[in-house]
Amino acid sequence: MIIHKLNPQGFCKGVINAIKLAKASVNDNNIKKPIYMLGALIHNEHIINELKDLGIIIIDEKNKSRLDLLDLIPNGSGTVIISAHGVADNIYLKIKEKGLDILDATCPYVSLVHKKVKEKIDLEYDILYIGAKSHPECEGVIDNSDKITLITSDLDIDNLDVKNDKIYVTNQTTLSIYEIENIYNKIKRKYPNAIIDDKICMATTERQKAVYESPNVDLCIVIGDSRSSNTKKLAEVARKKGLDTILVDNLDDLKNKIPNNINSVSITSGASTPEFIVDEIIDYLENQ
Repeated sequence: MIIHKLNPQGFCKGVINAIKLAKASVNDNNIKKPIYMLGALIHNEHIINELKDLGIIIIDEKNKSRLDLLDLIPNGSGTVIISAHGVADNIYLKIKEKGLDILDATCPYVSLVHKKVKEKIDLEYDILYIGAKSHPECEGVIDNSDKITLITSDLDIDNLDVKNDKIYVTNQTTLSIYEIENIYNKIKRKYPNAIIDDKICMATTERQKAVYESPNVDLCIVIGDSRSSNTKKLAEVARKKGLDTILVDNLDDLKNKIPNNINSVSITSGASTPEFIVDEIIDYLENQ
């Protein structure tokens, strides 16, 4: 079998920093215990289980916002880890009101988006934020102000009626670089004076370009958690290129999904996918 391992692979810098911060907190006597993780640190079940094994209490329930999840944490002594996706200002305030300490693992790229949006709101701009509804990174930005309008697709632009001449447009860091170009172009046609500030992170951009520029193969294998935005976008880019594509979480998942009579594959992975999982899958395919 011909295997094309697309680069980059492994964790991005934001994920590396978040995991390092969370793991170090366990043995740090200056960090108040117990330690709670507000939502998933990153979207990867393998890492979440590893943190659980270290004694970190994961507070995460489907369809509950970060604000709702905070109600599940008792008041008093302890520390809350903010995930790499970031949170809105009201989360920080509520954590402090509950008498808890904060350990902030927000990705620096996400923090930059928060900073830019707040600066523009202070300058009386209306904000158009392109993101995936209910994704924690998106939730963390749009919950900061009623001056922020969420754009989930180019269809939302048709219903926009912004009277303010000052418009700032930015986005979630893990979207498709190919989809967002169309959205930005449509906004620019409707609001020529809008400031466009594309904030898709480098890790996301490089991986998507690697997929789009990769050789044609029988199958593209995208490895990562199905909740991960950047992982799902890799699969979308591969399909846009015209490749038969499967998204798998691990080797067992691959064995259940891989078709027969495959002679060539390309392999990519999300920025929160442990590299050992990629290596296991490659070793398995090399022996087929």
